[in-house]
Amino acid sequence: MPKEMLRTEQFYIQMDELKHTLEIGFTGETNEPLRSLNLSHAELTQLLYTLLDVSSVFRGDTAYFEPKSGQASDV
Repeated sequence: MPKEMLRTEQFYIQMDELKHTLEIGFTGETNEPLRSLNLSHAELTQLLYTLLDVSSVFRGDTAYFEPKSGQASDV
């Protein structure tokens, strides 16, 4: 059974511990769900790393290490 983790006026986040999935839903003005996105644990991990990378770019952070030669940053 999904467990609600966060609810705002624009979206909600629920997790299902048994299925190891996360649901992010977007709500309208009447708080009715418009669309939802279901992520597996692996997809959630990729999303978190991407958001952290975007956040560091926004803040202007410098990397502590350089990517391996031949690998360019996606951001």
